[in-house]
Amino acid sequence: MLIGILSDAHDSIQRVKDALRIFSEQKVDLILFAGDMIGSGNCYVFEGLGIPIKLVYGNNDGDRAGLALEFARIGGEYLGDFGEIEADGLKIALLHGTEEPLVRAVVASQIYDVVVRGHNHRAESTRYGKTLLVNPGEIWGYLTGLSSVAILDTTSLEVKFIELGRVRTFREIIKG
Repeated sequence: MLIGILSDAHDSIQRVKDALRIFSEQKVDLILFAGDMIGSGNCYVFEGLGIPIKLVYGNNDGDRAGLALEFARIGGEYLGDFGEIEADGLKIALLHGTEEPLVRAVVASQIYDVVVRGHNHRAESTRYGKTLLVNPGEIWGYLTGLSSVAILDTTSLEVKFIELGRVRTFREIIKG
């Protein structure tokens, strides 16, 4: 089973569209979104995709009721601030990761085979004991300069990072 993972879109609709095109081409079976979608209008990009999507809220998601309502309308499921997902025999935790001590505790618990997080905008795939921590990086791109997503193969637990493009970071823009 292939799971598409994305986070921190911050209303970057075109890059979300690019990610979904790649997920469709790669034939992912499930999409996990680790928070900071921002606007409920982003749901329109997912219409007709035909791939189940599970989402959690991020610290910048203000209209939680609107996000939940609109994504439910297109078949998406918001799991609150923390989600537990069973996929292909794996127990997966899904959270935004705003609180680093909480992320570390969830990983250290060794309850989950995979922990998916976002928030810090840094792509990562690191094994801690039996638990694999995956951060797809950011869709947005303005913090790290790289827009990226990840695809997790549940059979091999291999993570492939896919670059959607490079952008000028805020620091680069400010410096001119």
